[in-house]
Amino acid sequence: MRSPWMHTLLSFLTLGLVSLGALACSSENAGAPPPAPVDWHAFDVPHGPVAVLPGPTLRERAVAEAYVTVLSSADLGTLTPHLADDSRFVFPGLNDARGKTAVVQAHQTLFGAFEKRAMAITRLWRTDSVQALEWTMSGVQTRDFMGLAPTNKPVTFRGLTVLYTKDDGTITELHAYFDVAVVKAQLGVGPKELLALAPAAPTGGAPQEFESTHSPDEARNVAAGRAMLDALEKNDDAAFTATMTDDVVVETLERPQPMHGREEMKAYFKGLHRTIAQLDTTVDNSLGAGRFAVVEYFIAGEQIAPMGWIPAQRDKVIRMQVVDVMEIRDGKVAHVWRYDNPSQITVPGL
Repeated sequence: MRSPWMHTLLSFLTLGLVSLGALACSSENAGAPPPAPVDWHAFDVPHGPVAVLPGPTLRERAVAEAYVTVLSSADLGTLTPHLADDSRFVFPGLNDARGKTAVVQAHQTLFGAFEKRAMAITRLWRTDSVQALEWTMSGVQTRDFMGLAPTNKPVTFRGLTVLYTKDDGTITELHAYFDVAVVKAQLGVGPKELLALAPAAPTGGAPQEFESTHSPDEARNVAAGRAMLDALEKNDDAAFTATMTDDVVVETLERPQPMHGREEMKAYFKGLHRTIAQLDTTVDNSLGAGRFAVVEYFIAGEQIAPMGWIPAQRDKVIRMQVVDVMEIRDGKVAHVWRYDNPSQITVPGL
């Protein structure tokens, strides 16, 4: 007969063996532990921020209005703070001006002769760092203008200025275009046939604005404009007119009426090649904004026949700076507004 304490010991041992067996069976039959959670994003390839087309800064957007305000003011020296230290000014027929002081002086030469100046933008084309301003200016000549003594006569003329800017709103380059002969005609010394070409005085209304969206169409529009100039250089009149719509219109500062249609453009093409031998075109800058392409370029060659009011200068190599505002329709040039200064051929003195 077992004593109570031995009975208790045997019960305890029996219970322990059963528990150990249960644990052994459990370890044999249990499945593998669940896998640790995996952060699949840890395998992503790191990348920088998604590129966003920057567009012009707020300060750059204010440049066009600031420039026109300066040109309309009595003190052209107020242009200085808007210029970068290494700024450059270009005008057909004048030597390039470099640096703030020289750029302001160039503006004095071209615009400072006129008091009561008023300038208004008619159209504005804008990209990230370039703006093309089409404008009209009026004033009264009270100081020397290109060697012409003061006449106290009023003038009104159209032009276009291309501004290149930095993010901080300062201007690095200014390319201005207007026809000096049209201005001189109003002052009594230019070609009389140009006297009737003075535009209406600026009204100061809100300009039309066109901003680049970096679309493929804008790139194709610029390519269409360049193709027209390539065909002009290659002396291929069929390719030249093929870049244009049937109803193309071309306006210049020295023609009282625009040229219309491909036939007139073909006649213009042939006349230009009869006037300039070994004609060459070189694109300087171009931009696309909306349905427009703005193209700055040079025409060079040897003038062998009269060009409008400019007499023939045989054996003289000429180089003309031109800017075309081209409206593109369905991949073809539909309308051109041309700005240049033919007087640059008659150097010295414009």
